[in-house]
Amino acid sequence: MRGRILATAGAATLFMLAGAGCSGIDLRDENGTGISIDEDGGVSVGNGDAEVVIPGAGNASESSGGVRADGESVFTIASSGENIKEDCGDRAVNVVASDTTVVLNGSCGDVNVAGSGNEVHVGTATSVNVVGSKNLVYYASGDPRSADLGTGNVIEAGGDAAP
Repeated sequence: MRGRILATAGAATLFMLAGAGCSGIDLRDENGTGISIDEDGGVSVGNGDAEVVIPGAGNASESSGGVRADGESVFTIASSGENIKEDCGDRAVNVVASDTTVVLNGSCGDVNVAGSGNEVHVGTATSVNVVGSKNLVYYASGDPRSADLGTGNVIEAGGDAAP
């Protein structure tokens, strides 16, 4: 978790530097692990196996906003103030966000939510883990294991997701 926070903070810092007129920065090792930023302000964070890309000019997606890293077994959403709807496809899901509404239809593996002021609707999940404050997480069916490592969070049955 600490690594994700540092990567997010590093990406935010790089994004601000790019917005200030830098011509591009590449802080990657020979395996592709690290952070880079292009001339248009696009930020790319990778670990050598997977890549999260935030296109420049503030356009995180053509559809409903946010940043999505889509993998075979894990799906990650990073967003602020967006409404996002996705299908889980039996994958684990990481939501790193603030003031965002996420609807995850279908069967999910572990659902991890980090941030504040989020509302997450899950069809079904193996587990729901929440870090942060004032997050609302609803699951449509099942009885997932849950962990709340924050304040003012709610994890309960209900919500708008399809099982």
